[in-house]
This record gives sequence, structure tokens and C-alpha cells, in this order.
Amino acid sequence: MDWKRISLPHGSKLIKLHNFTFMLGGHSYIIEIDEFNDGSFAAHGEHSTDKNFVIESVSGSSLEGCLEAIIKKIEERKI
Repeated sequence: MDWKRISLPHGSKLIKLHNFTFMLGGHSYIIEIDEFNDGSFAAHGEHSTDKNFVIESVSGSSLEGCLEAIIKKIEERKI
């Protein structure tokens, strides 16, 4: 099934979610990447036990690019 070809009602969006757990230096982070049906991606991240430790969102044109960019931001802000 090609989910990007699903007929949607006017004004709606269909987003495919990709979830990852990233571990660095004994800490784990939850990463969510939203894949939009127009081919764009947006990544969001946060520390798994400290919900106040939120990583600035990134966007891009590929799943891999967003994942690498959010991991780089986590590495720059590591605890």
C-alpha cells in the first residue's frame, strides 16, 4: 500500500510516525519523526526521563537526514 496516495478529505493531513530510542552516555532520548504525505519530514526529541529536556525540532527532505540532524542536536546538548 502506498499511504501517500490515500484520498484525504479537504483540509486534512495524514502523517506517518517513526519512533526511535537513542542512547548516549547512559541517557536515553525519545525521537519522533513525522513523515508527511508531501515528502517532507520533521523530527522532535526529548530526554526519556526529563520531559523538560526537549530538543529543538528539525526538518528535512529525508528520514535519514532528519534522524542525523536531531541526533547531532542531542549530542551538542548532552547532559
